[in-house]
Amino acid sequence: MAVGLACSGGTGGAGNAPADTSQVAAKLDGETITIEELDDRAKERLYVRETRGGDASAVFELREEALHAWIEERVLAREAEKRGVDVDALIAEEVAARGPVTDEEVAAFYEQNKARVQGRTLEQLAPDIRRHLDGLREQEIRTALIEKAEVEILLEPPRVEVSSTGPAVGPADAPVTLIEFSDFQCPFCSRALPVIKALRDRYPTQLRVVYKHLPLESIHPRARAAAEAAVCAEEQGRFWEFHDQVFANASALSDDDLRGHASKVGLDLAAFETCRASTKGAERVEADMAEAKAAGVTGTPAFVLNGVLLRGLQPPDVLIARIDGELGDAAPKPEAAQASP
Repeated sequence: MAVGLACSGGTGGAGNAPADTSQVAAKLDGETITIEELDDRAKERLYVRETRGGDASAVFELREEALHAWIEERVLAREAEKRGVDVDALIAEEVAARGPVTDEEVAAFYEQNKARVQGRTLEQLAPDIRRHLDGLREQEIRTALIEKAEVEILLEPPRVEVSSTGPAVGPADAPVTLIEFSDFQCPFCSRALPVIKALRDRYPTQLRVVYKHLPLESIHPRARAAAEAAVCAEEQGRFWEFHDQVFANASALSDDDLRGHASKVGLDLAAFETCRASTKGAERVEADMAEAKAAGVTGTPAFVLNGVLLRGLQPPDVLIARIDGELGDAAPKPEAAQASP
């Protein structure tokens, strides 16, 4: 399940004891409402909110998250019981068996992420890196124990209908189609670009990527203008060049900027302006937005993978697992597949 990126605040209450659910929360004309009844009502409202009123894809996401958590809980509990310890002791045993994080592992992690450390040295970051790698080990152990268990997931995702019309890259007969709903001013859409590029490299003959417009006008005032301009670039066979140019300059989307981007990618400017003055761009964007609404897409980026809706910026491993699942035996073997994006 995709995780939304957001900031939140609040204070913890770790020391608070749970309330007695039989306690009366209110009285109405002499009739009582208990905390237990109140909790049941809250659960119903929470379910409706989390599933967007029963949206099939949202219900699946909630069930899938709960299923994986439940499977992990059962696998760890059974393994701990076999060894005669509790789960915490089980994890501690496995961590100890792997030994401490080595200086070589810390240095390798630093080198792999050097572009993101803003000039800080290995010596400055080593303690933080070591703590991070220690934390990763526990999750790796949990994952390894689950992989050893006989787990068969039978829960099937619902599938939505979205047309595959629009600018696309990849073979027309590819077994997997990834439709992306995107917004040129959306920062998370921009962060999805290298992920999509890596997927195309990983599945050169098995994946087709289709782009659809979903400008979020209420928060991105120039996204729609950029989307309509991109339709005009598509008319001249230069959509992807224009797409890359605009995403690389997402803070420069005035009318003059869009003309500049069009010029830079080699468009016929007269034809570009004629197209922009017509209704072609608006009609295409409206059609894409209508498809998004019908599919239950409300934000960007969003992806529809062979009909399966994935909301939000997706981790590369999630997309790889989904694509491999669609390909089945035709999925690239681990030794043949390229590195994960």
